[in-house]
Order: sequence, then C-alpha cells, then structure tokens
Amino acid sequence: MNADLGHYVGRIVRLRQQVFQAVRERARRQGVSLENSFIVTEVKRGVKKLVCYGASFRIEVAVADVVLV
Repeated sequence: MNADLGHYVGRIVRLRQQVFQAVRERARRQGVSLENSFIVTEVKRGVKKLVCYGASFRIEVAVADVVLV
C-alpha cells in the first residue's frame, strides 16, 4: 500500500464530509473561511497519512478520508 500513496502527492483532494466538518469548525473558530479542496504535499509512510494544505491550514489525514478530484 505504501507504494500506492505516492500518486496522491501534488493532487487535489476533497475530505469526506465528517472529517471536513471537524476541520471547518476549527477554521471557523480561527476566523478563516475554508473550502473542501486541499492539495497533497507529502506522504507520511510510517503512519499512512497524507499531509494536505488548504487556505492557511495544514492537516494530516488518513487515505480513507480523502477522495481524489
């Protein structure tokens, strides 16, 4: 599975609804408007997480929580 994670880097993804709602609430508390569109910049292979950026947020999510756009 680790070899397959590399194809996510540089791609735009959307978060699953439950995960996005949690991230959106965190953003709202900080006064930031956030859309459900993130770019994957890195793969943390040891824990099988994707590092994603959207607006001014950096998040780490599991592969199961994202959908390629």
